Parts: sequence; structure tokens; C-alpha cells
Amino acid sequence: MAIGNVRQTIAVTGDGQLQKYVGASATTITKARIMAVQAQATAAGGSVKIYNEDDSSKTAAALVFEAQWGTADNSDFSVKIPGDGIYCDTGMYADLTNCDFLVVTGAFT
Repeated sequence: MAIGNVRQTIAVTGDGQLQKYVGASATTITKARIMAVQAQATAAGGSVKIYNEDDSSKTAAALVFEAQWGTADNSDFSVKIPGDGIYCDTGMYADLTNCDFLVVTGAFT
């Protein structure tokens, strides 16, 4: 996948498959290059895990990104992924703990 057409996912507020808009319709992302991750904690110990999966299996071998941050409510988290980013060829499933929202920036199909 060439890196172009960089955009953001639809913000998620709980566990689930990451999606993008196609026109006015939410569509599941099937392939992606994760280039940045932004989130906000609801309490101390915010946590985000992203799996290269198209469902809630959450197998350890499919874990491609994990971050923990924050000592209080509303702690922001933002990270840019260097180089070509993190490639997901199946989809992106997010597992959130103590997290208000998650947005991923990248190139998606």
C-alpha cells in the first residue's frame, strides 16, 4: 500500500473495529498504515491496544500497537509512528481502557 490519502478514523469511545467515512457512510477499514494515534484518558492509567484483526479475537500475535499513559482524567496522548507506519492487512480492532476516545491517522483502504 502506497502512503497517500492520509486521513483519520472515526473516533471510537469503546472497544471496536476502526472505521472511516466513505461519503456519509461508516465503512470498516480493511488495510491500513497507522501513522499517528491520539487518545484521551477518562482516569489514571489510560490504555489503547490496536490489533491487526477484523473482530474481537484480540490474539497476542495480532497486537501491533499498545500504549499506556496518564495520571488523571483528561490526560492527552499523541504519538507519531516513524517511517512507513504500522501496517495492518486484516483490519484494526481497538481495545480501550480508561479512555474517552481514540483516533488513528493513516492511509486506509
